Amino acid sequence: MSIFRSTKFETLEFFDDSKRRTLVCELRKSLRSRRINLRLKSPSSALLTFPQRMAWKEAEKFLQQQTDWLRRKSLEFPARIFMSDHFSGGGCICLDSIGSGKPVNVQIDPQANRTRTSLENQQVSIFVSSEENREYLIKEACRKLACQFLPSRLQWAEERTGLQSKRIRVGDQSTRWGSCSPRGTISLNWRIILLPEELGNYVIFHELTHLVEMNHSSRFWIKLEEFVPGAKEMDRKLSRAGKPVFALGRIK
Repeated sequence: MSIFRSTKFETLEFFDDSKRRTLVCELRKSLRSRRINLRLKSPSSALLTFPQRMAWKEAEKFLQQQTDWLRRKSLEFPARIFMSDHFSGGGCICLDSIGSGKPVNVQIDPQANRTRTSLENQQVSIFVSSEENREYLIKEACRKLACQFLPSRLQWAEERTGLQSKRIRVGDQSTRWGSCSPRGTISLNWRIILLPEELGNYVIFHELTHLVEMNHSSRFWIKLEEFVPGAKEMDRKLSRAGKPVFALGRIK
């Protein structure tokens, strides 16, 4: 049986400084949802999920009540940032759980037949073969590094918590740093390696704690505090620092 039985799309119009903007919201009836949930995916798209028992009209009414919130939040959404500019401006890659991030040097090598990555001389060097596809190639190089190093960072956190995941998945999530499934799969966003070490570790400890508490109840935060003192403040810090990082690697 499909989790989502039906989907509708609603287009909202906003006017800011006499400029017309549109935002497309996808409405989904979900067998898993316990309550209505609305989140912004990009400056021009949103997702609203709601319980199967809820009527469409009720969900549509809720959406209309949130138009001001959507307009305001869409304006706050970080603009796309080129990864090459991010790295040339001092952005680092953090591959290990302990230690500072490494500076990144991106070079164009027209003679290369594939993208190459070097971890020598206390820096990450990314050699790409094409100026035209530079953004995509840099992103893919970073994603592969994340697939290579995030499993060991998760294992490091597991050893310190005594918690054990069943499987790790590294993905390109659009709005989440990570998630934990009821079956024990930890999913991590490849952009974690672009975060400072303490914030990247926090994401991993956060998801591991969901192996014990599959919610954000007081019990969850008490347990997470055992691994990350001041967890709620760290979560707020991630919210602030994470916005521009989420704008990286958006090819389209």
